[in-house]
Amino acid sequence: MARILNFPRRQTAAEMAPDDALCAAREYFERFGDGETRQDERTPSDPNVLTALFALLRDSWETCPQRVSDMSVEIHGALNRASGKVGLFDERQYFLGESALIAATSLRFMGRNADASRWLDRADMSFRRTINPAPCLANVSYARLTISFVENRFEDLLELLPALTQEFRNLQMHLEADKCEFLMARTLLGLGRKVEAVERLEQLSSSAALSSDAALYGNVLTYLGNTYSEAGRYEEAARVYDHALPAVVKSGRTGLAAALKWSYGDTSRSLGKLEQAVSLYRAAQHDFAAAGMTNYVAMLHLVNAESLLALSRPREAEWEILAALPTIEEQKMVPEGFAAVALLKESVRRRKTDPNALRELREHLQKQN
Repeated sequence: MARILNFPRRQTAAEMAPDDALCAAREYFERFGDGETRQDERTPSDPNVLTALFALLRDSWETCPQRVSDMSVEIHGALNRASGKVGLFDERQYFLGESALIAATSLRFMGRNADASRWLDRADMSFRRTINPAPCLANVSYARLTISFVENRFEDLLELLPALTQEFRNLQMHLEADKCEFLMARTLLGLGRKVEAVERLEQLSSSAALSSDAALYGNVLTYLGNTYSEAGRYEEAARVYDHALPAVVKSGRTGLAAALKWSYGDTSRSLGKLEQAVSLYRAAQHDFAAAGMTNYVAMLHLVNAESLLALSRPREAEWEILAALPTIEEQKMVPEGFAAVALLKESVRRRKTDPNALRELREHLQKQN
């Protein structure tokens, strides 16, 4: 009878209380790689602990993909080597598939697409041995299409995404279907079909399923605001950014919050609200610094310097430039001998910042990043 049950979301055997399972998962996550004991001896095998641990890994695969990749690969190997039983039915194959899928996703975030594809093959093989493989295999298909997206294979996405979206709808996996719709909107943007992309983003912004995922909801609103801003619809963009900020902050995705505040700052500047722009840029810098993304912190110093010059606050603009230059030089963010850097240094030394050199350097950095 289990073979005809429809359960798109995994239910595990209740071997450990949920609160205890979450504590155990967090302890493993925090202590992973400390070298105190053989890893196999500490790798969880309780289904509820693994379920909680995989949720932690999915929450972290964007912010620390290398750690998530290492951990999921280790768990996959430990499950393969373990001699004891895992769960009641097909849990071993399910967890093997899930760990492989998480490894693949984290590797994609690091740009290692070939490695990610191999781990998706492993996930596919394991999920096919579970009792109800359809939902899991659909997730693997989505992961493959995200690789197509980062490789700019947009025509493949136009062909394959509609069928996968409908498959998720048939499985009552509406959030996953909305992810497909969002990927389609981004594909249309990549193809320059902005009107169609905006229509999809506007529809998604009112999705009941999407509102349950703060990070995804905030990301959709950020893209919608960006498309409005690029089209010169600054008032509409500002309203969307205002609505997006609480969702993004709630999601805990520091990098996403920083990008949103930067975009909101650009829109505020276009509306002539320079003080608000400066405040938003500084908030974005704080978030980027917390995420360890120092190159973006340096770029925002230059963006902020332009706003401060427009506010007739040249001394503060100089401080921003002086704060940016060491990172730009240490990380070799511009080619050696880039003229704008020398011009900007000299103009700051003379206490008469060259706005043209500042703009040229800022535009070069934004183009490269």
